[in-house]
Amino acid sequence: MNLSRLTSLSVVFLMLAAVACTKTLPEQGPLPVTGEKVTVTGEYRKVTIDSVERMTIENGKLVLHGANGTATVDLPPNADPEQQNRGWALVTEGESTDAGTRTMTFTQEMSLEDFTITVPAADGQVAYGSLGGRDGKDVLLFAYGAGSRAFWGWATITKTAAAAAQH
Repeated sequence: MNLSRLTSLSVVFLMLAAVACTKTLPEQGPLPVTGEKVTVTGEYRKVTIDSVERMTIENGKLVLHGANGTATVDLPPNADPEQQNRGWALVTEGESTDAGTRTMTFTQEMSLEDFTITVPAADGQVAYGSLGGRDGKDVLLFAYGAGSRAFWGWATITKTAAAAAQH
C-alpha cells in the first residue's frame, strides 16, 4: 500500500469517526447522567409549547407555561406532588454546538451532592423543581427550549451506598 492510499484511508476513517462522535441526541430518550455520589435515572421528551417560561404542578400534573400557552404532562409515577422543593439547584449549564447537546449540573443545597445531565440543545431558559418520591428518592423535573425545540424531563436521584454511609 502506498503512502497516498494510506493517507486517504486515514482521512476517510477520521471523517467517519468525527460524524459518529457528534451524533445529536434523539428527541426523547433516557438521560445520560454523570455523578459520583448519586445514581440518577430518568428521561427527557420533546414537548409542544412556544417557549418554556416556568412550570407548576396543578391537579397532580406538571404544567409548562410558555409565553402564549401551556402544555400539561404526567408526572413520573413515583413523584409525590405533595413533597415539593427537595433542595436541588441548577448550578451550571453549557451547550456544545458541535454535538448539539446541552448539559446541566444540579447540586443538592444541603449535602452538596451533584450530577450532570446531557440533553438535546435548545435555546431558552431552564425551568426546574424537585419533589420527593413515593419510594423515598428525590425527583427532579426540568423543562427548557422554545418553538420546535422544547423539552421536558425528569430524573430520579438515589444516594450511592458510599454517600449514604457518610451521612
